[in-house]
Amino acid sequence: MNDLFTNWLGQISLIAAVSVVVLGLKRVLRRFWPTHLLLIDFWPPFLIVFTHFLTLQTTDSSIVPYEVISLMILGIGLTILSVIQQGEILYGRFFKLFWRVTDLLTIVVYLLALVIYLITA
Repeated sequence: MNDLFTNWLGQISLIAAVSVVVLGLKRVLRRFWPTHLLLIDFWPPFLIVFTHFLTLQTTDSSIVPYEVISLMILGIGLTILSVIQQGEILYGRFFKLFWRVTDLLTIVVYLLALVIYLITA
């Protein structure tokens, strides 16, 4: 189990296994599955943990605290932007936008950490 988190091949295989399970559940629960829920919506928690282990192996510290702080600042910024543009905060729209941007940010940070890890290894 430790290799799944620390080895980049194990990390990618775990993401693939989670994706297969989610797609299987989506097929089985087709009727009850939320229509706007995508496959990549399940990846950010895994990618944050995987980024931690990759950056910990490459350097002596982890980049995850900075990633989490940037997500917090992004949430505050999206809240202020929503209030300025629409005059109100619609929670469904806000959380959907925030989570999709979180998806993209965690994927980009993980890929950068993976590339840096592969270059230095």
